[in-house]
Amino acid sequence: MKIIIVGLGQTGTLLAQRIAAERHDTVVIDCDKERVEAVTNLYSVSGVCGSGASKEILQQAGASTADVVIAVSPVDEINLMACMVAKNCGTRYTVARIHRPELSRDKDYFAQAFQIDCITNPKLDTAQEMYRQIGMPGKVKADAYFSDVATIIRINMDRNIIPGGSLPLREVKSFFGTDMLVATVSRGEKLYIPKGDFVIQPGDVVGIITADTAISQIIMKLGLTHKPARRVVLVGGGTVAYYLAQKLLENKRSVTILENDRKRCQELAQLLPEAEISHADGVDADVLLEEGMKKADVCVSLTGSDDANLVISLFAWSCGVESVITRVNATAYEKLLNKVNMDITISPAVISADHVMSFVKNVTVHNAKGNDIQCLYQLAGGMAEAIEFIAYDNCKKLGVAFKQPEFKLKKDILVAMIIRQGQVSIPDGNSCIQSGDRVVVISKRGHGLNTLNDIFHL
Repeated sequence: MKIIIVGLGQTGTLLAQRIAAERHDTVVIDCDKERVEAVTNLYSVSGVCGSGASKEILQQAGASTADVVIAVSPVDEINLMACMVAKNCGTRYTVARIHRPELSRDKDYFAQAFQIDCITNPKLDTAQEMYRQIGMPGKVKADAYFSDVATIIRINMDRNIIPGGSLPLREVKSFFGTDMLVATVSRGEKLYIPKGDFVIQPGDVVGIITADTAISQIIMKLGLTHKPARRVVLVGGGTVAYYLAQKLLENKRSVTILENDRKRCQELAQLLPEAEISHADGVDADVLLEEGMKKADVCVSLTGSDDANLVISLFAWSCGVESVITRVNATAYEKLLNKVNMDITISPAVISADHVMSFVKNVTVHNAKGNDIQCLYQLAGGMAEAIEFIAYDNCKKLGVAFKQPEFKLKKDILVAMIIRQGQVSIPDGNSCIQSGDRVVVISKRGHGLNTLNDIFHL
């Protein structure tokens, strides 16, 4: 496919990397010539310098024959205009990123009026992701969610967790005492999709897929607690904070927002009358203590600066806050936080890229019955993917038991879960896929899975 990306910020650059890795014909557009040169030098993409809302620039990039134009510039209006102009040029599909709440509320109108096929709101998505993490202890993070009934949780396996210093994979299920599956293991810079003879070692980072109802039991077995969060402190009062506070207040949580811009404090006080809004510098330790950081159940640092968020999270952690959630874009900060067991980090760029990649994969292969892919997540720092497929009648292995020789998967692919009519099951040799099932597949990076049939040796 031919794909054009408008805007080379964090999300646009990440999309250029991922789309080029799947060997699509990729063109990037940005007004910053140095950014265009940097991305074209790093990845197998071509570039055009200019405004993505310009018909001339879009035509120069090939919009008349493009399959998809993805507009992820920092300006919502430019993204909407780029999609409208691209459609007029002949582009088949368009994707627009919208940040501002007042525009996001009109997304159905924009989709119809401008013929935009996919509209994403990463700030709302980031807030929803943060809400899901509320109350999680630092050694456990929810990494992926499937059909509102199942989750992949990531666990740092230290010596205090593993009995006897190591844990054979065949004993993991009995150790946790619930139905679950180890989907990924990261050991240093290496990723494993483990088989039965694998042995988990101290220091491994393990991705476990399980039903949502089993998460509390797994956390308790780790000697940790999944507490209900009553008092939440949000440091930074931007759009993400607004969305997150709205969700927390709806669920009867106490919310304090610290924001250093007085005008924004006044806006938030009108938008969120039930929240406590404080005009304060979130990177000042005395201010954080005065605002009750030591009494908080959760601290979410979501200022516009990765540096500030890092400092705030480290301070909250030192105050004994059990659930610390950090907004970051730079992967280097993510790795640093993981070293001190503060691994609940949220990257809006990654969330946005995952949503766009789900759309791209679905339009790559037409299916008259609907989208094959329901959701897609990057795991283990981008070394693996988790994809939830729908099994349609065209699945080549419907009704074939997993233990049968003809049910043969490609290397480094795992069928981790089957969701049938809302019921979760971890597959074994007697399991089979039926039409209508939601099938969760784990694979190493680079397989380019677009349909469920792509996982099989046919």
